[in-house]
Amino acid sequence: MENGQNDAMDPDIENIKPAKKEPASEMVEVDTSEARPRGYGMIYRVEDRPPWADVVLMGLQHFSITFGSVLSMAMVITTPLCFHLDRSMVAQLVATACFMTGVTTIMQTGLGTRIPIVQGMSATFVGPIIVMMNMRGPCPPPLPGNATAQEVDDLREFASGRMREVQGSLCLASLVQIVIGFTGCVGILLSVIGPITIATSLVLICIPIIPIVIDSCATHWGISSFCIFLIVLFSQFLDKYDIPCPRKKKFALFTFFPILLAVGITWVVCLILTLTNVFPEDPSIYGYSARTDIYNVQIRNSDWFRIPYPGQWGIPTASVRGFVGMMAAIIAGIVDSIGDYYACALIGCVPPPPTHAINRGLGVEGIGCLLAGLWGTGSGYTSYSNNIAAIGITKVASRSVIYFSSVIFIVAGLFAKFNMFCASLPQAIIGAVMASMLGIVASVGYANLQYVKVDTSRNLFILGLALVIGLGVPGYLDRNPGSIETGSETFNQVLDIFLGSPMLLGGFAACLLDNVVRGTPEEKGAGWRGEMDKPAGGSDIKEVSGYSIYDLPYGMEWIRRAKWTRYVPFSPTFNGFGKPQCRRRRNKGDINV
Repeated sequence: MENGQNDAMDPDIENIKPAKKEPASEMVEVDTSEARPRGYGMIYRVEDRPPWADVVLMGLQHFSITFGSVLSMAMVITTPLCFHLDRSMVAQLVATACFMTGVTTIMQTGLGTRIPIVQGMSATFVGPIIVMMNMRGPCPPPLPGNATAQEVDDLREFASGRMREVQGSLCLASLVQIVIGFTGCVGILLSVIGPITIATSLVLICIPIIPIVIDSCATHWGISSFCIFLIVLFSQFLDKYDIPCPRKKKFALFTFFPILLAVGITWVVCLILTLTNVFPEDPSIYGYSARTDIYNVQIRNSDWFRIPYPGQWGIPTASVRGFVGMMAAIIAGIVDSIGDYYACALIGCVPPPPTHAINRGLGVEGIGCLLAGLWGTGSGYTSYSNNIAAIGITKVASRSVIYFSSVIFIVAGLFAKFNMFCASLPQAIIGAVMASMLGIVASVGYANLQYVKVDTSRNLFILGLALVIGLGVPGYLDRNPGSIETGSETFNQVLDIFLGSPMLLGGFAACLLDNVVRGTPEEKGAGWRGEMDKPAGGSDIKEVSGYSIYDLPYGMEWIRRAKWTRYVPFSPTFNGFGKPQCRRRRNKGDINV
């Protein structure tokens, strides 16, 4: 009776009659042509095409938000890869990272989930990379100023060899993600991985990165502290204040550009202190690395444009230890991306992503990781959550905006001098940005605990023990190298990468305990699993009407006519194995279930 009263109050759906209940094998037609369109809370919905001025402005905002994360992740892995010893290699890595960010985002938004979500380098890959490179040995000492061309070439070959192992291992692991995505096997992962496992893994991701951040900030504590102060000031205190603009408009400057503003202001301060010779000119004196003119010669001699290409570091190699580490990062990235899909759909006022969209999105992410391995970014790619917040603030969820920001990234990846300038930023500034990004990663991990009843003895025990194992065992192996000796070099490498990675070991311990120790559904995160298992269809007619945004951009008429596509996990007509299949009628957009 209550449902009938609600329908009568809504003139948009008063003529819609509920469908009859039929057996699963029969088709029941539901007319959704007059349902209220989704996304009415947005200024521009997912399929809208805003004016070019709005597209350019919003695209630049998404670029600025993502660029800080991409730059910091690229800078983090330069230290274990020994790229930091040659700034031209750092610039080449930053260019490749930007280029692939644009390519993978276009793939995801155009062919993957089809929601406006940005792809970028994932922090889950940093821990395994650090462990892998530690097993290869330390980096050589920095080259002197009068180094010969042969010494420079030897250094680049040494660093490229480390990159090639990461590339090959990432390529192999990405093939597994492609299979998991396009075959619909992700449900198996979600059945055993819960919020406690995700929270533990994301928190432990930060542990291997902390020494790199500290070393970067220690090059000049004053500059790094000042940059962190500005980031906190702009993002947490001034974000509520907008800048007045012409025509009585306001612009949320501090909301969208806190990191870029902080980096820009800090760099100007460093420039002034360099020009006034406050910073020493002797490289052996503390504070020299904060100067802005150290790499002026490299900037002047660098090319204006350069196109990243596959195999630019050489032919990729692979190892068992690398494959195990990359697989752990891939699995963590899969679960994180699924959460981002649902969050983006919620913020963008569209229905939750159906099964086929999730499968296709994860498969496309696997292809993106494969391309990243071939091009040599040093890290796999996953969905970024910080751009989702921008959609909620601006009320602009248009794919056109994400496409434009992707084009900016591709152009930035081709602009070699821009990347060389980014690579020449004082290390203290880079350390400050990495510290801020590290805090975000850890906070995202803690946020997953909202889905479980965390104040129970069971969950407190699991979290505490998993953290102790994830911190203690890798720390012991760091202090006692060569402790593992099984008689098999291959098995030694597998154990070294498994027991030496805090994320992998702690996440495994949390997953094992969460599935073995008895607990109530609330303690295990039943609400989280229910949200992930939400089907494509729904009894709410207004919810069903918005699922056309997940259709592929081309070939939908042929896909709907071909009956066998209903059994393909990434097809828009797929709705799960053994469930009533759905297809949308060609003319009216109706859904038949």
